[in-house]
Amino acid sequence: MNKSEFLKALSKQLKLMPKEDREDALTFYSEYLEDYGFAEDEDVTAKLGTPKEVAKNMIAEITMKHIDSNEEKKSAKKTATIVWIAIISIFSLPISLPIALCLLIIVFVLFITLLILFIALVGAGLIVITAGAGVFLSGIIAPGIGQKLVCFGGGMLVTAIGMALCFLTVIVYILLIRLAVQIIKKSAEKKVKKA
Repeated sequence: MNKSEFLKALSKQLKLMPKEDREDALTFYSEYLEDYGFAEDEDVTAKLGTPKEVAKNMIAEITMKHIDSNEEKKSAKKTATIVWIAIISIFSLPISLPIALCLLIIVFVLFITLLILFIALVGAGLIVITAGAGVFLSGIIAPGIGQKLVCFGGGMLVTAIGMALCFLTVIVYILLIRLAVQIIKKSAEKKVKKA
């Protein structure tokens, strides 16, 4: 296949490429064939390969060039987005900082309130247990058998109520802590997925 046949066949193979890229490729190979010094009737496929092989290589190179160009544009867009977010953050600081501080204070007060409530409920349970133990032990010095049985039964009942109060308080707070941990994990996973 001589030079002109090669260029015609190459042009047909590159017909689906964008016009500018196709013209650049044909100009490159035309100049290459002139510079290399091929005679008009000399077979160029022996040195360059078939037009189909050359076209495949050109299409692959141009596709990679366009992919690299698109990645550069995307990276520039990401950078611009980050800059805009930083600018908006700086200008919104006088409003967002007090709101963030208020939310932080609310969370802290809620935590302290729940801690105090936990201590109060467990303390109340311990007091009830102590009172039940006192009633139970007072059955020892009670004068009649009926009074002793009432004191023992009442003491055990009050002690059981105090223990149940302590146990339920601990269970409720363990469930609250697990719920808070799950909420924090889910919000962290959402942020990771967005990033």
